[in-house]
Amino acid sequence: MKSPAFVACLVFVAGLAFQSTPNAAEIKLHAASFQPESVSFAKYFYRWVREVNARCDGQLEITVSGPGEIPSELQWHALKEGRIDLYYGPANYYRGALPHSDVFNLGHNEPSDQRRNGAWEIMNALHNELMNAWYLTSLGAGIQFFIYTTKPAVDGRFDGFRLRAVPLYEGFLRSLGAKPQYMPASAVLAALEDGSIDGYGWPLWSGGHGWEEFVKYRYGPGFLSTASPILVNLDKWKALTDGQRQCLTDMAIWVESEWPKWRATEDTRQLELLEEAGVEFVDLGADFARKPEKIYWGMLNKAQPDFVRKVKPMFTSGN
Repeated sequence: MKSPAFVACLVFVAGLAFQSTPNAAEIKLHAASFQPESVSFAKYFYRWVREVNARCDGQLEITVSGPGEIPSELQWHALKEGRIDLYYGPANYYRGALPHSDVFNLGHNEPSDQRRNGAWEIMNALHNELMNAWYLTSLGAGIQFFIYTTKPAVDGRFDGFRLRAVPLYEGFLRSLGAKPQYMPASAVLAALEDGSIDGYGWPLWSGGHGWEEFVKYRYGPGFLSTASPILVNLDKWKALTDGQRQCLTDMAIWVESEWPKWRATEDTRQLELLEEAGVEFVDLGADFARKPEKIYWGMLNKAQPDFVRKVKPMFTSGN
């Protein structure tokens, strides 16, 4: 017969084992963000990460490296190879690997709509196949681009204007007579200071760079969208437990419901910053916003007609 002390010891050890199980099962995930937390586009990803860590406590914990540790343009490749576990950044960074991802910038609806109408499933399958990634969700939907200039346009034209651009809207700027200039965002401030550019294409959320001190005009209506996916390395995703995968999925759905409120709050703040800086908004009419969409859908349709035929209704309606 075992002594009472021996039995008590066994109960105590069993209790410790039970208490330590959640922590023993907890997995550490390493994420990369294309911008630091101080920049508006990234701060909501960091906010999501904090919520994940709190709500998935005992199952997983995410730490984030910014572009200072992993250059933005290399992060998606690091995810594909499995050197990081999660990636947050613009889909056009990896358009060479997955050209279908351009469709994110053409969406009129919310990621929650895309999850309901089947677009999420299609995009996830493509990310599985071509990016070795699981598509969780995206942030940034509905943040539109504008043209910012140091001098006024003439009759809605920007003939000869040297405007900082990215491939996403290069064709649109050229159609307006502008000369697209390529440079990293970190070089824009100096280019504005020395007059080597006359402005730039950029989303509404531009506060924090100091660029608004040099530009005088913002031309709209806003066009395209800045949606940036949150991806998980597919091998890592498969290695997670059912509970861990479910918690990440639940948090993706949660942030989709929160995002419109976050966006509205930040939109108001950014508009106030532009107003304080004295940047004048010039409305060039609905055709101004429709033109880049027409250009971009045309480019996408030329390369991927079957894909466009299938997904265009899913990204342009709320059904």
